[in-house]
Amino acid sequence: VAESVASALGGPDGGLYRDKADLNEGRLAETYREQRAWVESIDKWREIAEVSFVDEEGKNAISVYMTLPGVQDIPPNKVCVWMQPTALEVRVIDLAGENYVWLARELWGQIDPSVSSYKIR
Repeated sequence: VAESVASALGGPDGGLYRDKADLNEGRLAETYREQRAWVESIDKWREIAEVSFVDEEGKNAISVYMTLPGVQDIPPNKVCVWMQPTALEVRVIDLAGENYVWLARELWGQIDPSVSSYKIR
């Protein structure tokens, strides 16, 4: 149902918001499929270099911290985080004109995506 509504609002002719480019861009990353399509349309990526890991022993968890100055100032839909049991992918789109990626295809331990979360700050 949500996909049908999104298609109706932003259909092939631009839908109701065709005259508001910022709204069309903002709704581009509302669903997993739209995020994937958006990411796949971009071919230039810089690796996120400042990454650290903290063992949260009391929580039986590992926290991953990535430093990208200014990320808190871009729309949240431009930060795509995909967690799978053995993989973590982070994409940041158009931060000061650059696109950033951090990809771990095979993690040392497993992630439980149903109880995992991320924060942008």
